Amino acid sequence: MLAVLHPDGRILQANAAWTGVVGWTPEALKAGSYQHFVHPEELSAVEARLGGLSGSQEPANLCFRWRCQNGAWVRLSWSVVPSGDAQGLLFCTVTPPAATVSKEEVGSWSFSDNLPFGLYLMESHSERILYANHRFCQMAGIEKVEALIRQGSLSHAQMLEHHLQAPIAEAFFQARAGIHTPPPVALEEREVRLPNGRLLRRLSTPLATAGGELSYVLYLFEDITERRRTEDALQRSELNFQKLIEGMPDGIFVHRDRRFIYVNNALRRALGYEHAKELIGKPIWSIVHPDDLGTVRERVHTVANRREIAPLHEIRYLRRDGSWYDAESTGMPIEFDGKEAVVVIARDITERKRMQAQLLQTDRMALVGTLAAGVGHEINNPLSYVLANLNLALEGLRGFTNACGCAPEPGQAASLQELEELLVEAQEGANRVRNIVRDLKSFSRQDAERRTEVSVQESIDFSIKMAAAELRHRAHLIRKYEPVPPVHADTSRLGQVFLNLLMNAAQAIPEGSSTRNHITVWVRPGPPGQVAVDVSDTGAGISPEVRDRIFDPFFTTKPAGVGTGLGLSICHGIIRSLGGDISVRSELGKGTTFTLLLPEASGACAPTLPPPVPARRAGHGGRILVIDDEPSVGRSLSRLIGSQHQVTVVESGREGMAKLASSEPFDVILCDLMMPDITGMEVYEQVCESKPELAGRFIFITGGSFTPRSRQFLETVPEQWIEKPFDAQQLHLFIEKALSGHYA
Repeated sequence: MLAVLHPDGRILQANAAWTGVVGWTPEALKAGSYQHFVHPEELSAVEARLGGLSGSQEPANLCFRWRCQNGAWVRLSWSVVPSGDAQGLLFCTVTPPAATVSKEEVGSWSFSDNLPFGLYLMESHSERILYANHRFCQMAGIEKVEALIRQGSLSHAQMLEHHLQAPIAEAFFQARAGIHTPPPVALEEREVRLPNGRLLRRLSTPLATAGGELSYVLYLFEDITERRRTEDALQRSELNFQKLIEGMPDGIFVHRDRRFIYVNNALRRALGYEHAKELIGKPIWSIVHPDDLGTVRERVHTVANRREIAPLHEIRYLRRDGSWYDAESTGMPIEFDGKEAVVVIARDITERKRMQAQLLQTDRMALVGTLAAGVGHEINNPLSYVLANLNLALEGLRGFTNACGCAPEPGQAASLQELEELLVEAQEGANRVRNIVRDLKSFSRQDAERRTEVSVQESIDFSIKMAAAELRHRAHLIRKYEPVPPVHADTSRLGQVFLNLLMNAAQAIPEGSSTRNHITVWVRPGPPGQVAVDVSDTGAGISPEVRDRIFDPFFTTKPAGVGTGLGLSICHGIIRSLGGDISVRSELGKGTTFTLLLPEASGACAPTLPPPVPARRAGHGGRILVIDDEPSVGRSLSRLIGSQHQVTVVESGREGMAKLASSEPFDVILCDLMMPDITGMEVYEQVCESKPELAGRFIFITGGSFTPRSRQFLETVPEQWIEKPFDAQQLHLFIEKALSGHYA
């Protein structure tokens, strides 16, 4: 009989042989402990003997009375071998006292043929095979000699030599055919692998006779292939899961009782720790920003006590050095190491917030540009007729004074002179407004890049005007302009570079230090074919470790909300796209110098002169149609054109189309580009369909508010448009070109 006992006395395993001896089925035995079956008079001695085997590796033999199912008592001999490990299991072989193993008794082992284990029993001295169950014969592939084994006519040596292949024999018994295998001296457990890849767990134990002589050896074989595959797969799965968690970019930690019990690498790096063990056991509050502690405590209570998921929420996490970063955090209840815990996933959103801030800043800049363009357009319309009327009034006043022919009274002369001075001042003011609007438009336009010959000095002067308010309270500005040729660049983009460098120089110097600090702009000849520009300041300077990253996108040393980290990166991109270069020199406490190298404008880049305007044949002035939704603009245009031409003014696109559709001929059409009812583009397109000969007579006037469609349209008529406010000379030049057929 075979049995496996737990240290507490429970019967874990029993084979069918018990039923033939004591009447109890294996299930009935496993339902209780050995204490239920041992005679009361011997129980304490048996418990003491078996209990003494705990932690031992030495086998023991004992004999005591056992209760049968019919109430009788039978004395059984036990050979007990402890497992010798932490489980403390006891492996037992049990026989009636003074019994010998006979063929009849071996026949009772047929109960074990249905077991999933392979059993093999042999006599030690004779190597006679006393028993091998069907499962063993299947495992060894010897079903054909199973009957010989049952008859007792096959020895162990014969089976090894004639019926088992050498690899199988070595796997089962660690022996080759024909070589005697010494019996084990105690319970042995090994794992063996068959040639077909199956993995077996082999238990071998010696069996003693009533006199204690080791006469038999019992082998038990269990196929653990699938179990090991499952265990290996589970282990691989656990390793893969661990690699997945450790490799995730999001910070993950597990806490129990508000203390860390697991931290992955991403969180450890984000918090600035060298090893995860530095966090294990610490309170989770140690990584939370003080201002967020209240929120985090509520969320932890929700997850740990209510076992509910805490939704995504923005939390500030404290690094080891005292700094902090923003993270989106969520928590959920889990079972970790068999106990309730909380897992938290925290995604660092610092860069995302920075990007969002940059996008917001970009949107604001685009909005400002759009607003500047719209404001410029609205200013240009009234400014056109204000400036035109001032010019006409001033010319009229001077003409009246010259045509009078007689000396005016002293009081009248003073009044006329004062009136002229007032008009001149108003004219100068209007021109200043015009220049301001033009400057705004140069920064607000989103046109494609247009490279021309650009004066570096003029571009810098314009940028200085734009930055004047920032420069005034921080440093004294020094200009050092040497003669240099023009460069080939886009005016607005080059101005953007200079403005950014000037603003950076100003912000490197604290306010209120203008008398002790200066910013120098030095324009000088550079290497052959290049112009050099230095922008220097006496500010705080840049550290060496930061200097190498100064042109990286989104890198900034300014406080949050002050800098976006894109300014110098954009400057670098603009200068490199021009074929130039930008570099920086700096020393802490002494200041910084940015040096730009810009390519000179070559002859190939020089703008081509417009073709000469063909002379118009002598005769009367032309018939001119003015289409503009601003009546004052139309009237001022009529006055500027003068009486030498016949001018007709209409106040909408529909009226203009009606005039052009009539039989009345027109030599020149001055048409506003953007009008509320029908745009100048639509007027042009419809007129070209009905009267294509008028296409070359259009001159478009615009206040500077461009839509994508209007920009594309103006590219098709590059010489046929003029911006408001315009002067009389420029206007007459365009009219002369149209009258002479220059645009045809």
